[in-house]
Amino acid sequence: MAIVNHAKREINAKIVYYGQDGAGKGTSLRYVFDRIKPSLRGELKNQPTAGSTLLFFDFSPFEQPVFSGYRIRFHIYTLHGKVANPAAWKMTLKGTDGLVFVADASPGALTATQQSLSQVRDFMNAYGVGLRDLPMVLQLNKVDQAGRISAADFALNLGLADCSTCLTTATTGEGVLEALSQLSREIMLRVRESGDVPQEEGMVVEACAEAENVENQINTDADSEFSVSVEPVEECLQDDESVPESLAVTDGLQVTVAEAGVSIEGGTVRIPLDVCQAGGVQRLVLTVAIGPG
Repeated sequence: MAIVNHAKREINAKIVYYGQDGAGKGTSLRYVFDRIKPSLRGELKNQPTAGSTLLFFDFSPFEQPVFSGYRIRFHIYTLHGKVANPAAWKMTLKGTDGLVFVADASPGALTATQQSLSQVRDFMNAYGVGLRDLPMVLQLNKVDQAGRISAADFALNLGLADCSTCLTTATTGEGVLEALSQLSREIMLRVRESGDVPQEEGMVVEACAEAENVENQINTDADSEFSVSVEPVEECLQDDESVPESLAVTDGLQVTVAEAGVSIEGGTVRIPLDVCQAGGVQRLVLTVAIGPG
């Protein structure tokens, strides 16, 4: 379970990229690291571990707190290259809150993938955790070499039919962020349901809705940085408060720019919005971060 530091109002969750040698774990992790805004991530570190190389870094997908003012930080780990000592994996998996199981989807790799899955299942069982108890995403990598592939059939052959599945090509980054984004959503939902973080009455944006923005936060362009996030800034407004002329009205949902107006600070643009529905008004802020192009 993610570690909640109430004194710092911070949630720390550990994610491990696991898979057979050469499946694309390190390539995936490095791609994710390169696509995260530098202001949101720590340093990518290499550490010798039981004869292998441990790659890890941490990042926060949101510039503003979520979960009733609590910030969330993900700590990402994998073992890079050939792992000669299985004990290195067991140490790396300790305290895992979410797993990206990277499977080589190229022809002839299924047996090695099944062995890798059996191994990680044994490691987690040693900690008293079953794979079904853990947020997990199946990342089918090297789909560019696999030809025509059915993600559902592949997952079924591994006994992971209920697991979220993403098709990826780590060398180009295709699908890699989607896999991490999906796992992040599942972890955040698990944290929310655990009750470890207080749920304030009248919260404007639920944590699970915030999680939908994970990919937007970490997916930056190679030549320029541009990200969008939506954050709660205050409790629901009273029905009798004035609301400016609407920008959009759809099925009873009315969105307007709040009277506070748009603010620009450095490369960050903040647009306050009033969202009116079912007689209530909620205040959100749309944050657009733009880096040098």
